[in-house]
Amino acid sequence: MNKKFVQIIGYAFILLFVYTALSKWFTYNIYLYDLRRSPDLGRFALPISLLVPGLELLAAGLLLFDKTLRKGLWFSFVLMLIFTAYVAYVLIYASDLPCTCGGIIRQLSWPQHLIFNIFFTMLAAVGLHLTKKEPSNENNQFRSFARQ
Repeated sequence: MNKKFVQIIGYAFILLFVYTALSKWFTYNIYLYDLRRSPDLGRFALPISLLVPGLELLAAGLLLFDKTLRKGLWFSFVLMLIFTAYVAYVLIYASDLPCTCGGIIRQLSWPQHLIFNIFFTMLAAVGLHLTKKEPSNENNQFRSFARQ
């Protein structure tokens, strides 16, 4: 069951990241314009406009393979933490900024966006917890021997 649930989490992130990255690139001029309007990100709009969709696609790529799934979940978790921190910052300090997200997610209000991001951050954390490696039998035998 855990493996299936982790796969579902991985697919959810693949869908999310591929969709938002491609949406940003398909509406690149709008995305870049909105980034430039941000008082804090505006100076870095061009590199951010290339970096963020690229990182989203990298995360999605890592999630495609069992061998890199855990790294992909870590990468997704960190990306979502960064995105969530940015949304929280906007809500606290600058609530009138345009959303620079891609696709339909762009239609969310800032509070809805925060909830959405928190949900996906927690989803990545759950996936990481479910993929945590169990200690090997050798370590368990050593521990039980050391206790005697």
